[in-house]
Amino acid sequence: MLNKAMSNKCFLTILLMNFSSFVFSNPNIVIILADDLGWNDVSFHGSEIPTPNIDRIVKAGIELDRFYVQPTCSPTRAELMTGKSALRLGITRPISKNQKLGLSTKEKILPQYLKELGYKTFLLGKWHLGAYTPEYFPTRRGFDYFYGYLSGGVGYWDHNHGGGHDWQRNEVTLRETGYSTHLLEADAVRIINEHDFNTPLFLNINFNAPHTPNEAPQATIDSFSELGNTNREFHAAMVFEMDQSIGKILSALEKNGIIENTIIFFASDNGGLTPNPEIKPTFLKLPKTLGLCNLERPIGLKQIEFICSHFDGSSSNEPLQLGKMSVLEGGIRVPAAVWWPNHLENGQIQSFISMVDVLPTILDLAGVDSLESMSFDGRSQKDVLFGNKPIKESNYVVANIYNDTFAIIDSPYKLIISDRKTELYNILDDPTERIDISNSEPEITNRLFAAFNNWPKGVNRALSTKDVFLDPDTFGGKEDRLPYVEQAFKNAKEQTKSH
Repeated sequence: MLNKAMSNKCFLTILLMNFSSFVFSNPNIVIILADDLGWNDVSFHGSEIPTPNIDRIVKAGIELDRFYVQPTCSPTRAELMTGKSALRLGITRPISKNQKLGLSTKEKILPQYLKELGYKTFLLGKWHLGAYTPEYFPTRRGFDYFYGYLSGGVGYWDHNHGGGHDWQRNEVTLRETGYSTHLLEADAVRIINEHDFNTPLFLNINFNAPHTPNEAPQATIDSFSELGNTNREFHAAMVFEMDQSIGKILSALEKNGIIENTIIFFASDNGGLTPNPEIKPTFLKLPKTLGLCNLERPIGLKQIEFICSHFDGSSSNEPLQLGKMSVLEGGIRVPAAVWWPNHLENGQIQSFISMVDVLPTILDLAGVDSLESMSFDGRSQKDVLFGNKPIKESNYVVANIYNDTFAIIDSPYKLIISDRKTELYNILDDPTERIDISNSEPEITNRLFAAFNNWPKGVNRALSTKDVFLDPDTFGGKEDRLPYVEQAFKNAKEQTKSH
């Protein structure tokens, strides 16, 4: 009898120890970002493009139905890494390959926080937060490992950007064949299979799909021939290939038995690039108007190719208006979800959540107990995700710096400010933004306008439009300069000499 009691006691002790270990061990964290994925580019929104694996994350997890980002890539990624407003950071447009200032090295970013919690940190794919000198590299900013590219976009097969080769592993240029989506998938699966999960994993996978250039395996393109539009066929193929890769990453998590202790967050970095984007000044549309964009690429003049690449997009954000680069809903409201099996499951949240909320939410879910002492513009949405008492939603400011247009959101209201003109919309009642209520709601209009004027705005770190245009950021194409890793080290030496 005594032996049986002791046996039961030992069994209970072991059970409690294992349960305690499961409850209090840091969950693995996997962040997957698509690049320029439209609202209507996913089948759970009714798209003709099948995305079963993205749909799985959404349906098994918590769909974030009103998730907001910046209308272009670098600003959104800066917010994800810092939990701070892009305007505060001074990053309001995509970082050019020749831009000397990236995301300030004084900013503490997500992998640095997670390393303090014992995580091993990996980044695959797109960085786009600075590369002029090595101090901006992700491997100098808290990532233990980086495989991918530094710029805003590369050719899917040649891995080139703006005349330079931009593909590396841990600060060493790589020359390898393969479709970039497949290469990123293979490395993610390898990392998961080889990782020792006694150490929690942070894996950030930033696909370049479905960002231009329009490139995909021919068999996949052919499978969408019924769409009847060449660019849409390419776009659908790029989305589908990315979705298949996401499926293989999820399978790797399952096969290794760790998916139930893994938080998976998925989103697009901005709205999809539509065939007729919002571009000003209007003279930039001349190459398309004159039919130059219909010529076979390469055209020969990089400036023309750069402009034409903005009209190669074939995303759909319907029923939302416009897309990438616009502060209207099509540019900033994106597909998103978070899934933590047995914890965050089978739901949809209509609450307003933005990219600045992601970092504090992840730290909260990972067990950080001192969030109040940290300086973020976003708020942890942990209680909202778990269906507890909702907290006050954060205000959010977005910027389309290309035509000097801004918007401030205080849900359900959104004030658009441009050319000394203001428009107010109730985006809950009017998600397609057809009814301007600024005249009928002067108090709300004035309150939001004042809030925007008081919003912290950092010094703009961008390269001038003129300088970008002189040496544009084209995607793919021939090389005419050093690979970007080597160029960064060269820039650093030259800066040292000049000082």
